[in-house]
Amino acid sequence: MSELKTSPRLRLEVRVSGQRVGVLARERHGAIRFTPDAAWLEGGQHPPLGLAFLTDPSPRLAGTGLPSWFDNLLPEVGSALRHRICQQRGLRETDTPSLLLALGRDLPGAVEVLGESEPAALPPEEPVAPGRLRASLAGMQLKLSMLLEGDKFVLPARGETGRWIVKIAGERLPELPQVEHCTMSWAEASGLPVPRHHVLGVETLQGVPPDLLGTPRLAFAVERFDRSVDGSRIHQEDFAQALEIDARAKYADTGPRRTSYDALARLVKDVCGEDAQAQFLDRVAFTIASGNDDAHLKNWSFQWGFDHRPRLSPCYDFVASISWPAFGWESPHGPPKLALALGRSRRFDNLDRERLRLFAQRADVPDGEERMLAALERARATWAAIEDQSPARMREAVRLHWSRVPVLRSLGGLPSSTRTSRCPPSA
Repeated sequence: MSELKTSPRLRLEVRVSGQRVGVLARERHGAIRFTPDAAWLEGGQHPPLGLAFLTDPSPRLAGTGLPSWFDNLLPEVGSALRHRICQQRGLRETDTPSLLLALGRDLPGAVEVLGESEPAALPPEEPVAPGRLRASLAGMQLKLSMLLEGDKFVLPARGETGRWIVKIAGERLPELPQVEHCTMSWAEASGLPVPRHHVLGVETLQGVPPDLLGTPRLAFAVERFDRSVDGSRIHQEDFAQALEIDARAKYADTGPRRTSYDALARLVKDVCGEDAQAQFLDRVAFTIASGNDDAHLKNWSFQWGFDHRPRLSPCYDFVASISWPAFGWESPHGPPKLALALGRSRRFDNLDRERLRLFAQRADVPDGEERMLAALERARATWAAIEDQSPARMREAVRLHWSRVPVLRSLGGLPSSTRTSRCPPSA
């Protein structure tokens, strides 16, 4: 296929799990409109595309670029992945319709976006140029969608989609793979659902251009929860999509679309039920316990089946970000903050039991304070299973964090390490 260029005429077919659900088309004046498929609407939106369309099935119009739900399918603005893909394909990074078409066969969840004349399936034998990236993943860190073959990770050939996300550390945060691995292991030990994950040497990555790897010798791999063992796709949407908030506003702290963990807890209850809301509170509590300042709207997702009540996806992108001075308690910018407000505050140093009580009231969870305290206590009890094998910067930062956050300090801080436990092994 030749390189894609911006065209004044644009008509893209949107599919979910192989079912046509609508069309994205550029209108005469340049705006792009998503028009839901009439037969799909009449059939009750099976399979669902997203929460926002169930709430309001009307067409979506964007004055420039793509409607926000679809824009959120793309690698984020300013990310290394977006830059590299556009460079490989000769696209401007602002040309979102062409970028969506270029990546349309390997998007998050079960969404596919095809050109008007594209066949639904390409010949499986058609090769992909070495080092060519064709999967869309969110986040600013460089991430690749890869297949695990034996003890090697490889970039998929055409017709395949990767089942693992491999995150390249980069020069700025070279210990990120170890910190993320231990944070995810801590979450799992605390009772939260997490996908399989490993720390691995970059020598296990096949077909990745050397200039993408940089000097750090370790990477982090996590199994995709939107791909099944047989390669089929499991539909999901992140909370930015569910709320139709632009990815650049993922911290939801400015403009008319502000939101908070309080509001998200209510949303989860409305959409998924009380059990899911309780799970959400456990995850927010772990976000506090681990000192994660980056649990923004794109790091929470709904996972869809063919019914109209989704569930929460497994946990992902859980990182004790306070491990680095720029984001921790020694930052020149002041104490660390939560990605979203909780009980009307984003400041970790404001989080006391009264703040949890206010959060529970605003989230409409009568036993919310007790639920959060129990989750924090589980994190406290399981820290010893992780501490010994976590990087020194993480150990020191987490201990400092538990001495500075009022609600964590009220639980007695972290117990002294026995130095006998082991973090789950890396691959």
